[in-house]
Amino acid sequence: MCCPLSLPLPVVELGRWALWRDRGGALRWVGVADTWCRRQVSTRRQFVCRAVRGPGEERDGLLLQAKGAAAATAAWWVSAWMLPSTVTAFATFTALLALQSTVYRSLWDSAQYLGAMALGTAGAATFGSTVGVHAWSVGVLAFIALIGARFQLLGRQGAQVPVVALFAFAGGGGEIDYIGHLVAAAAIGVCCGLAAHFAVAPSPHTDTAQHMAEDLAARVQCLLRALARTAEGETAEENSQEDWPRHCEELATRAVRVRTAVDREQENTKLNPRRPWSSAEEPLQRCHEAISMIERIGTYIRSIARALTHAERAPETEKVLTSYAELLHCAAAALECLNPPRGPKDADKLRACIEDAMRRYQDVTAAVRQGHLDTPGEWPVYGTALTEAVRILEEIKHTCGRTAETWQ
Repeated sequence: MCCPLSLPLPVVELGRWALWRDRGGALRWVGVADTWCRRQVSTRRQFVCRAVRGPGEERDGLLLQAKGAAAATAAWWVSAWMLPSTVTAFATFTALLALQSTVYRSLWDSAQYLGAMALGTAGAATFGSTVGVHAWSVGVLAFIALIGARFQLLGRQGAQVPVVALFAFAGGGGEIDYIGHLVAAAAIGVCCGLAAHFAVAPSPHTDTAQHMAEDLAARVQCLLRALARTAEGETAEENSQEDWPRHCEELATRAVRVRTAVDREQENTKLNPRRPWSSAEEPLQRCHEAISMIERIGTYIRSIARALTHAERAPETEKVLTSYAELLHCAAAALECLNPPRGPKDADKLRACIEDAMRRYQDVTAAVRQGHLDTPGEWPVYGTALTEAVRILEEIKHTCGRTAETWQ
């Protein structure tokens, strides 16, 4: 029987069949392969819908595929008109290789590939004009080409050195005419690929990168407030202490993804005819600074959560933990006023939040001393929590101070 595409995870899996609970609560057996196919179709349909709905990574991906098909077709047509049929396929392959996700990456990879082709064809021409094609000469050429592939300047295109060398030597007999046609086919492919890229260059999405950084900052604020509720003893099931390592790990993983997206947008603005690098450098740099700050705050949150797991709930500690929860709420409010990566809308309000948080810190420190929680047996717990909280405030103050002139 068929199952909806939005079904939850299977209750039981037995070989090729899985027991699912549908929306009405009824259990039914469904083929695992059928379920996998339906999910794949649903994922692809959602990808296309997002690409049609508006600009973004999905639309850029579809556009890149369309440009690849057009460039390969144009390269085949031009090479078939100008060159022998034995090298036509090489032009279409090179056109696809020249089309990368960004204009800058396409130009750089194309230059590296042409360099790798120059080394490979030079080796093939040298061996072909001197020793000829033999089993031992193929082995020697392959060995030399593999050494040439290790040149760091060629990057990941270094692997093309032995490929081109053996293709030109063994496939074309090392003949100069064949090698010349091969180089011409590669040049045609590169030109067609780059022409397609420059004709419809991928649009930079600086706002998208900023929204992703804002979402990351909002998640940190939620973690700080949830950590404050944990200190207050109002922990819900979904924010239980054993979940904190998972929450912190998810934050770190998401920060890596956001940083990768920002790096991609930085590369996308280089040499892009649709938007110069100078107009996007400042906001993307602020995104990087915000992500770095959030990653450091994430490590502090992990340390605070670990310390609070060892804090005992007792009458003499209730006041301290309550005051500490207020400190965390103030830190979350200060981070909200900081509004990374765009910057604070009200600098005076941000300074007031930081000053309020520092006063809360002094209150908690005094409460720890009054409750004799600064003894060697208690200080590792409360000292760690206080140290990490003030580090969070220092991160906010430092970020505010570094970018104050830019935000003004």
